[in-house]
Amino acid sequence: MEPDDFALMDGIRNDREGAFETLVRRYQRRLYRLACGYLRNHEDALDAVQETLVRIYVARGSYRPDAHPFTWAARILGNHCIDLIRHRRIRPVVPLEAASDRPDGPAPLRLLSPEESPLERQERRELGQKIEEAISTLPATQREIFMLRHFGEMRLEEIAASRGCALGTVKSSLHRATRAIRDYLSRCDPPVTSGTGEGERT
Repeated sequence: MEPDDFALMDGIRNDREGAFETLVRRYQRRLYRLACGYLRNHEDALDAVQETLVRIYVARGSYRPDAHPFTWAARILGNHCIDLIRHRRIRPVVPLEAASDRPDGPAPLRLLSPEESPLERQERRELGQKIEEAISTLPATQREIFMLRHFGEMRLEEIAASRGCALGTVKSSLHRATRAIRDYLSRCDPPVTSGTGEGERT
């Protein structure tokens, strides 16, 4: 049986053999999705994840078990991505769907159906681009919470803990973000019906 995340971090802090490699396998896909949400570029996302993993290893002694290990890792990644954006050290935007198709990246964000036609695939990519545009219009706090929930796959309690705010604040911000994205998509030409959920399940 593999150790849970807290036991795994304890092993990393104590330099247990193989512990850090296990964390990399466990977290790299989720961190990649989150990095893509921030940077919207495959190469930048890969670089950000690699840099974050290095920072996690270097800072392993400072980790405290009052935060979930992935929450802690996501905060390190988020801070790094924000720093990259502020200093404009990022490459041109590439749609997330296109990035996920890269053979040298982690597992794709969404599995492609072998029966999907070229037209269906193009329509899906266009929808992904519109959703990305909608996310970029959100206020910073709503955007971060939305990305942590839907790209980082974090539970609402984990997001609240990582931001040091009440669970109700996370729920209301996520609700407003989802509503704003739906409103944006409804104003597209032609209007888009989004399948984005409220994300309030825990």
